[in-house]
Amino acid sequence: MRKAWRKIPKEVDTEKEEQIRQEMEKSDMPAMLLASFLTIFLPVVVILLLLSGLIYWLFTML
Repeated sequence: MRKAWRKIPKEVDTEKEEQIRQEMEKSDMPAMLLASFLTIFLPVVVILLLLSGLIYWLFTML
């Protein structure tokens, strides 16, 4: 544990941090699109299917 603690750099390299941040931003777009698809589109589709199934069930029972 102490050896690993000693390997942590004491000074922050701002250029390296900026380069890593730019690389992360480029690769984040597919992940953001996938996350938005899973959190917004799929629940909306499930709710619409449930509502349409309920309406269909109500009209077929009458």
